[in-house]
Amino acid sequence: MRPSRSFSIPILLLGCLGLYGCGSDAGTPPRLDAAVDTKQPTPDTNVATPDTNVPPPDTSIVAPDTSVATLDTGTALDTGAGVLDTSTALDTGAGALDTGASGLDTGAGAIDGGGTTTPIRGIAAVHSDYQSSAVSLLDRDGKVLKDGCINSGTGSPGLSMTLSGDVVLPSQIAATSAIALVDRGYSTLTWIDPTTCAPLRQLAVGTGFKANPHDYVELSASKAYVTRYEKNSAAGAVAFDGGNDLLIVDPSQPKIVGRIDLGPSAPTGVLPRADRALLVNGKVYVALNASDAKYGANATGRLVVVDPALDQVTSTLDLPGTKNCGALAYLPADKKLLVACNGDYGDGSKQAASSGVVTLDLGVSPPAIAALVTGTAVGNLVFSNLTVAALDAESVLGVTIGDFSNVPPDILWLLPQDRTTPSQIFSSAEAYSLGAVLVDAERSRVFLADGTTTSAPFLRVFERVSGAFRTTATINTNPTQKLPARALAWF
Repeated sequence: MRPSRSFSIPILLLGCLGLYGCGSDAGTPPRLDAAVDTKQPTPDTNVATPDTNVPPPDTSIVAPDTSVATLDTGTALDTGAGVLDTSTALDTGAGALDTGASGLDTGAGAIDGGGTTTPIRGIAAVHSDYQSSAVSLLDRDGKVLKDGCINSGTGSPGLSMTLSGDVVLPSQIAATSAIALVDRGYSTLTWIDPTTCAPLRQLAVGTGFKANPHDYVELSASKAYVTRYEKNSAAGAVAFDGGNDLLIVDPSQPKIVGRIDLGPSAPTGVLPRADRALLVNGKVYVALNASDAKYGANATGRLVVVDPALDQVTSTLDLPGTKNCGALAYLPADKKLLVACNGDYGDGSKQAASSGVVTLDLGVSPPAIAALVTGTAVGNLVFSNLTVAALDAESVLGVTIGDFSNVPPDILWLLPQDRTTPSQIFSSAEAYSLGAVLVDAERSRVFLADGTTTSAPFLRVFERVSGAFRTTATINTNPTQKLPARALAWF
């Protein structure tokens, strides 16, 4: 067992100066049989022109769960800086992985997936009205190649379950041929062929309860992590059914092979609520929403750091002044990790103060908070924890959530890191409409999913020219099902 260490993180942004404050299911699934690997594609070969104006899950794996991580959750000093705790964890004898540098390389027109850099093939877009979903495949410019090629009405030899209305994409799509769809509503993973859009494999990850998976991190062709948001109150019926964890799966089979319990890594008094995750420099960073069982309160924002060579939590990283943190993005050239936090709904009018975008410098040891832009910097609006992106280390992008009255609506912001005033890039027609932000830094281009219902929903494309953003295209990415885009990812 490793010795336990804890130490405080230095904070590069001192105090609360100027604009920088300090301060998630659908339906009952149809029957799901054993995972099927099929070679019978059923592609939709229609190319759309862009508009430019349970039986029980697989329990055949019965090996004992020895991959539960344990964490020293001793009291850490809150000095206005993040706190890094280094835990003692069980050595499960897991096989070592390639721990080469990884992350989303937005500046070289490529995706770095675990040390192997491959060219961008295109954009995967998930559309939803929260009753049904459809996936389209786009080229790098946003042109529709496959429209709604897999959707909630799709049947195939490779699918025992269709898609629910709550499907997300991984924060990173690894440098493999398959795209994984994370179905939160039905607690399944579905892998599709990026060329034909045909389903390849499917795996239930609910293990007898509604696990609400939030992200998928592929570590190799035979190993991946799945963040499971919910706790199973009746755990013990089948293998790996605890919840509140990182589920370990073998995508090549597919099957469940283990889990890492994140319960001990949560702040005192709350559940971890594991949300989004990223593979960065051989470690997996997992954002915790850290809320209580009734979603009544959130603890201070926290990341857990997992060593996939050991399947252990090795440290935790607190983000003081924030709560309810989720979306992550990494800038490898600058070694900066971006974290979007939504704040605590229970704080009422003070929610904006604990919402924001954190810039964490992983290039120093211990990591340090380099910048924090809270909702108070943008007119006391609340930041979304569903998306965050950056064109470069000085041009971070975040979304604030509007009011049910649509005044204000959702807004896309440019958040400078030098304490200058944030500026609006785009204002939607209504609230709760803006989804993912995706950037092509090499082309100074930003893609924004705008799911407004008061006008036609579009994928909106912006380019930065001479420091200013201008709209260059509005693309209807799902003309067949006519669903609004919500999630976007490079593949």
